[in-house]
Amino acid sequence: MEHQYRYSYRAVAFLDVLGFKSKLKEFEEEAIDFRNNFTEGEIDVDLINSPIFYSHKASDFIETFNHAISKLDKEEFSYYLFSDNICITANNIKRDEEKSLIELLLVISELYFEFVKQGYFLRGGIDYGLFIEKSSIALGVPLANAYHLETVQAVFPRIVLSKNFVKQFKVYSSEGVEEFVSFFTSSLIKSSCEIQYLNVFNHIFKVEDKELFFESYSQNILKNLNHNQLTEHIFLKYKWLADEFNSFIDKYTSELAYYDENFEATDNFIETIKQQKISYGY
Repeated sequence: MEHQYRYSYRAVAFLDVLGFKSKLKEFEEEAIDFRNNFTEGEIDVDLINSPIFYSHKASDFIETFNHAISKLDKEEFSYYLFSDNICITANNIKRDEEKSLIELLLVISELYFEFVKQGYFLRGGIDYGLFIEKSSIALGVPLANAYHLETVQAVFPRIVLSKNFVKQFKVYSSEGVEEFVSFFTSSLIKSSCEIQYLNVFNHIFKVEDKELFFESYSQNILKNLNHNQLTEHIFLKYKWLADEFNSFIDKYTSELAYYDENFEATDNFIETIKQQKISYGY
């Protein structure tokens, strides 16, 4: 068919699960152990003669992905999980451009938190541009750029945003100055020198159990810091994240918590959250 494969403007996110390759071996070993040790009472008798390899940990990982991603509108978003990589694309609908791209950032923030609760951390990149996507085909510069951002610029457990992507959230003021279209949008995007990245901690405003949110981050970041004390290049990745987390706690407890119209930040709550700051002096 003529013009069957057409380009359209899309945001493309490429995400990687840090340290996941070692987990793949762990999943496989668990599946083999399950096959070697199951009893007839645990499995449907009709399946006994078939090789059944099952990993509970692998299933939890997949369910974590499915739980967060299932909220996406399939008409606007596509997503893929292959090994330790995740790809999500967002269609930029002209009548509501910011909404669909903002939703992409919110879902990635939720996905990040869901994986943190399982002990995993994400790193990635997001780009925006012309892209071909149909059935099993995904082709275009944005995917290559997102992959480059993930492998070269992300470095730490963060989601780096390309200039083309960030530009979609900006307008020119009456003075001719480029600025974000809203305060909420600006709160989602942080900068470090020339690199802009997603503020994943902003997801706190979407969760009900806010103490669990901070506890999950604190415990799992500290766990990785302790585990990698003798591996500097990995330790520094989580040290960076610990600093980001501590900085967010300072801002949240002194300012942001009181902006939440759906939550009352009591003095006791604020003190509890402050205690979740991470100390990593060795």
